[in-house]
Amino acid sequence: MSDSDEKKAIPCKVVLIGESGVGKTSIISRYMTDTFSATLGSTPGANFTTKTVFLKDENQSIKFEIWDTAGQERFRSVSLQGLRGVHGVVLVFSVIDYNSFQNLDLWLKEISDRVGNNMPIVLFGNKIDLPKENWEVTNEQAKEFAKLHNLAYFETSGKTKLGINEGFSYIVNESYKRLEEIGRASCRERV
Repeated sequence: MSDSDEKKAIPCKVVLIGESGVGKTSIISRYMTDTFSATLGSTPGANFTTKTVFLKDENQSIKFEIWDTAGQERFRSVSLQGLRGVHGVVLVFSVIDYNSFQNLDLWLKEISDRVGNNMPIVLFGNKIDLPKENWEVTNEQAKEFAKLHNLAYFETSGKTKLGINEGFSYIVNESYKRLEEIGRASCRERV
């Protein structure tokens, strides 16, 4: 690989998926701009933003395209359209909303039906900054679910930033490995 090839950023699309209100937009805002707003509304449809990250171990830049999807039932088909050409998925639930945790199996089925099972997926249990007495999903339940489905699990807080950088670092690296497996040329065509 030439020096000019090493400097070119490889496009990589990652989608955040989960129920409405779990904090997907706050997670992205915290990661992209290190900001948090307690007054964010629901995302209608899907939005995306980009960030270039450098993988030091690989000496490679990645143009990380992060898609924020709507979790409401009426937008679900639009949200799942964002899976087209995806290289990685962040599946998000709220630790204070058991329903969002219960529906993870449905989201995984949708992901599998649309893009197959050979996709890096990471699980974020969000809103861990809230008092534990408000939690409806225990750390043990989340870890058990992640283990059962062979997912990496990160406890996150869009408010305090806890676990956000670590979780995104993981999915960027795993998505890059996936890009390498399927070949850069085909990835550029898919994005």
